[in-house]
Amino acid sequence: MELRTGAEREFHMPKNCPECGSLVQKDEGQVAVRCVNAQCPAQLRRRISHFASRGAMDIEGFGEAMVAQMVEHRLLRDVSDIYRLDATRLGELERVGEKSISNLLEAIARSKTRPLWRLIFGLGILHVGVSASRALADHFQNLQRLMDSSVDELQRISEVGEVVGQSIHTFFQEPANRALIARLATADVHLDDGEPGPISAADSSFRQGTWVITGTLSQPRDEIAEAIIARGGKVSGSVSKKTGYVLAGEDAGGKLEKAKKLGVRVLSEAEFRAMLL
Repeated sequence: MELRTGAEREFHMPKNCPECGSLVQKDEGQVAVRCVNAQCPAQLRRRISHFASRGAMDIEGFGEAMVAQMVEHRLLRDVSDIYRLDATRLGELERVGEKSISNLLEAIARSKTRPLWRLIFGLGILHVGVSASRALADHFQNLQRLMDSSVDELQRISEVGEVVGQSIHTFFQEPANRALIARLATADVHLDDGEPGPISAADSSFRQGTWVITGTLSQPRDEIAEAIIARGGKVSGSVSKKTGYVLAGEDAGGKLEKAKKLGVRVLSEAEFRAMLL
């Protein structure tokens, strides 16, 4: 109150997108308003940046400035166009040398074999975060099975539920989204995680319950989660009675406290590393 000068004006939420001028809408139960134009340049830049981000398909070199250039030069109309880029197209961009082009193309090629959960997360489905993406990949193992699933089956999956399940089903019923998946398949992006391999004695403990990772650790949580998943484990974002292990780093906070109350086994990073051997 002390910072007010009396010159303040009441804020009115815009009715049109400041980027493309299209109408905006506010979904029931949501705070944010969204542009309804799927081809809005701002939306396109955000979708591509999200798809290529470290938490999704992890395509190094796709920073905001690079993505903005690609959209401005109309090299990218959706995320599948990433896999149509070549040295000639990238050569049209400003201040992008041969070495940078080579590094970008190598990063794009590596992204084709990312785990399925990263692709699901990268698609930017409304309400679908990392935990839900992992649960979906673990349940279906294949993107086509996910696309063909019913709302009822989706809603029964841990980490999904009613709202998220309906959002996923709606996304994959949209013809434009199915066409996008078809283009990704044509570009040889892996749409499945393959058949699980044999369980070794060292890996069997990872399959005994769900894992929760919390606190500050020596490497990113996503990388640790992938090590657990590769050994047959499941990773969740919340602690419950069904949780098998909590990997707790420094400043673990509420999840660690809840694990202790529920009697869930808590591991230090050193204990976790020993299990990997």
